[in-house]
Amino acid sequence: MAAKRILTSRATQNMIVADDVYTSDDKLVIPEGTVLTEDIIDSLKEYGVFAIRIKVDDDGNNAAAENEKVMPDGDEALNEQRQEIKNSAEQEHESFLKQVKESKEFEVFHSAFVDSVDNLKNVFSKVVMHNEQIDGESILSDVENVVSKGRNSIHILDMLQCMRGYDDVTYVHSVNVALLSNMIGRIVYPDISDEELKVLTLAGLLHDIGKMMVPDNIIQKKGRLTLPEYNLVKTHVLFGNNILKGIDNLDPRIAEVAMRHHERCDGTGYPGGYKREQIEPFARIVAIADTYDAMTSDRAYRAAICPFDVIEMFEREGIVKYDVEFLLPFLEKAVQAYMNTNVRLSTNQIGKVIMINKNEFSKPVVQVGDEFYDLSKETNDIVIDKVLI
Repeated sequence: MAAKRILTSRATQNMIVADDVYTSDDKLVIPEGTVLTEDIIDSLKEYGVFAIRIKVDDDGNNAAAENEKVMPDGDEALNEQRQEIKNSAEQEHESFLKQVKESKEFEVFHSAFVDSVDNLKNVFSKVVMHNEQIDGESILSDVENVVSKGRNSIHILDMLQCMRGYDDVTYVHSVNVALLSNMIGRIVYPDISDEELKVLTLAGLLHDIGKMMVPDNIIQKKGRLTLPEYNLVKTHVLFGNNILKGIDNLDPRIAEVAMRHHERCDGTGYPGGYKREQIEPFARIVAIADTYDAMTSDRAYRAAICPFDVIEMFEREGIVKYDVEFLLPFLEKAVQAYMNTNVRLSTNQIGKVIMINKNEFSKPVVQVGDEFYDLSKETNDIVIDKVLI
């Protein structure tokens, strides 16, 4: 049975959830296969779940509990026409994506990226398993080499989109967070010194080193974590802080970032429930990079979340949870990276992002054939279902 994405506001009783549903901080709300009730729908809204995926039959009609059917959106001929358009556009996009990945430019970026990940694995192992010192200059040079392969911030984001699928839980995520933190630092601090930028980038690289002390079977668990398991995962910030504090010649802010990158400006984070003024600025930057990359990447327990859903989450929660001084410039750059990118709408149509709405980054203008959809003004709750990368 297939699935489609709908806004939570359009969910109705008896719909069947096609995937596990998580909050923005990766807590499971309801598992796959749950039959929706009014109480469950209300709970999803309270948790701030913007959209869900529900099961549909082969004709695209919503599946319902006990084989009940809801009325289809349109007639059979229209559905067939939409499917033909979708298939043609997806084939065109696959051809384009293949060309990108076979280009010399991507090959060079990919090679530098993979080298950086491999070297980081060795560094983490030496530090944690053999108690060796960190050669910060060496791993920083790897990241700087990756940065040098991108023409600008938007181009680096473009390349990272094409790297999706190469995720390696801790190591690839760490390199991604370093690249994103470096980018945010250069955007919000145009006059940042090379030394300060190195500290921020290294903090991004090492923010999750404490996860080396958490058992792999918990880090990679596909099912819902028990409360004791979740509490154990949260200790990675303490392990990371302890590991990094013991390393000579390492800027103390790097250990502080390892400890505080899960703190939130409204005091809802961990381990200390710190508020904005108590949190190291570099930790506030890494928190944004960490959340964005984690949510837009595949994980053992869930598929990657659509970047426009993640951007929408930041727009809803960002004012209170994240530092808007860093968040808003980052979101503008992030959404610009999706200009001219093919997307699938919740109507099952394939279109292209052609214009950004600066008041609502998550709702751009999408062109489908000769039609234009300004998602910020759509009254039919049309949203982007998937970025076709």
